[in-house]
Amino acid sequence: MKTDKTGLEDLFDTFASQLKTILTEGRTVVDKETGEAVQVTPDAASLNVILNFLKHTGTTVAPGTNKVVNDIVANLPFDGSEHQERFN
Repeated sequence: MKTDKTGLEDLFDTFASQLKTILTEGRTVVDKETGEAVQVTPDAASLNVILNFLKHTGTTVAPGTNKVVNDIVANLPFDGSEHQERFN
């Protein structure tokens, strides 16, 4: 069977788009008390799927090149120095 390159590219783009929507807009769930649809922030499982997608596609960010990543790193409760002994 020959792989349909266009089909795979469409699948990749659709999956990536859905992950982006989950990350930026959250997920729609039904409130058990009211029965109404509500938006909730991504849960740990959703974030893990996004993380694995990025890992499996080889996505990386060079240190210091992305403001959002820089802000996350700046707010971490540690500075990484506890791991320096392994590399010396």
